[in-house]
Amino acid sequence: MFGRIPLAAALLVSACGVPASGVASTPTSHPTTPPAAERLVIEGEQSTQIIETAGGRVLATLPGGLLSPTKDLVVHVDASAGKTAVSATDLGGSSRFAIGIAGEYKLPSAYGPSPSGFSPNSKWLVLVSREGNGTYSGDPASRFAIIDVAQGKLSQTITLSSRFTFDAIHNDGSAMYLIEHPQPGATTYNVRLYDLRANLLKPDIIFDKAAIAQFDPTVGLMDGTFHVSVAPKSGDWSYGLYMRPNGKPFVHALNVPGRYAQCILDVAGTWSPSSMFSMALTDDGSKLYVVDAVVGNLSVIDGLSQKVTRTASFRTTGIPGDPRSSSAVLSRDGSRLYAIAARGVAVLTTADLVLKGWADPDRVARSLALSSDGARLYALVNDGIDVVDTTSNRVLSHLDLGTGARAVDILPR
Repeated sequence: MFGRIPLAAALLVSACGVPASGVASTPTSHPTTPPAAERLVIEGEQSTQIIETAGGRVLATLPGGLLSPTKDLVVHVDASAGKTAVSATDLGGSSRFAIGIAGEYKLPSAYGPSPSGFSPNSKWLVLVSREGNGTYSGDPASRFAIIDVAQGKLSQTITLSSRFTFDAIHNDGSAMYLIEHPQPGATTYNVRLYDLRANLLKPDIIFDKAAIAQFDPTVGLMDGTFHVSVAPKSGDWSYGLYMRPNGKPFVHALNVPGRYAQCILDVAGTWSPSSMFSMALTDDGSKLYVVDAVVGNLSVIDGLSQKVTRTASFRTTGIPGDPRSSSAVLSRDGSRLYAIAARGVAVLTTADLVLKGWADPDRVARSLALSSDGARLYALVNDGIDVVDTTSNRVLSHLDLGTGARAVDILPR
C-alpha cells in the first residue's frame, strides 16, 4: 500500500518549470605523442568488440549489450513473453552470471530516453517492464527488476502504477528513485523514492527545498521532458537534463544519498527538434558542462554549489542536427570539451569557453571517446571509427567496423 500524499504540499516556485493551466579551425596546443596503448570498446546490439587503438585489430568479440559505467562487463538482456534472460560477461570473455526473470523485462532505454539502469558503481542494475508487454498483456503496470550485479542474482521485483518510470538507484542498492507522471501523457512530473530495504514507496515528493510554495501533487511538481543524464562514479549526484515546454533547458540535480534535489534553471540555450544538447562531467564531479553544438550554447555548472557559474555562445555551422546523436567528452585534465554537431565535432577550451575549431568536420558522428593522454579523439561514424589527431583536428585513419555499432568507449591502460 502506498503512502498518501497530502493535497497541499511544498513546491519549487520557479519549478524546474512550474506546470502551467563558422569559426576558422585553430589547432589546440599540446605536444604530439604516439597513440596510447589503450583499447576501444565498440558497443552494439548484436556484439561488443574490443579493438586495438592502433591498427584496429579485433582483440575480442563479446555478446551485444550495455557496457557498465565502470567499463568492466557487458550486460545482455534477452526478453521474451514468458521469461527474460540476463547475462553478464567480463571484458576477458568470462561469464560473470546468467539469471532468468519471470516476465518480459528490458533496459529502461527500450521505452524512450532514460538513464541506463545501472548504479554509478555498476553493482546494481534496474530492468523495466511497461506498457503491458508479453506476459503482462493488458496490464499497464510498471514493473522493476532489481539485479544485484555484484552477487549475480535477482534481488527483488516491484510492481507499481503505470505512472512510474526509472530515474536512479543508490550505489549500495538501498534506494531507487522514480519519476511519477500524475497525469498520463503530460510532461509534469514528481520525483519519488522507493526504499528497497523496507520495500516501500515513500509518500514524500523530492523537490528543491530552496524555494517553496503550495501545490497540488496530483498535477506534478516539475515540468519537463527528460533528455539525458550523467552521474559521478561516487554516486553522490545524478544529473538529469530536461527540456521545459517552452524549450528552456534545466538540470535536475538529485542528491542520491541525501535524498534531496536541486534545480539548476539558468542553463543557456533553447531546445528545438534540431538541437543536440549533451552533458559532460569531469572525473571528480567538480564541473558539469551542458552544450548544444548545433546552436552554439555552453553552460558550466559547479559541482559543489550546483549553480551555473559561466555561460558562453559560439559560432556553428547552423546545420540542423539529430538529438539522438548528441554526445560530448572532456579531456582527462578537463581542459578541452568535444561536442558532436550535425557535421563534425566542436572543440572548445574550458578555461575561456572558446571554440578552437572543428574536428572531423565533414562526418556525422554519434559517439565519442578520447585517449587518456588527449592526443587522439575516436569518433564513431556510420561505417566505423575516425581516428582524429587533436593537435591538428585532422583524421589520421579510419577503422572499418561496418554498421550496427551504437557507442564507443575507451578502456584504461
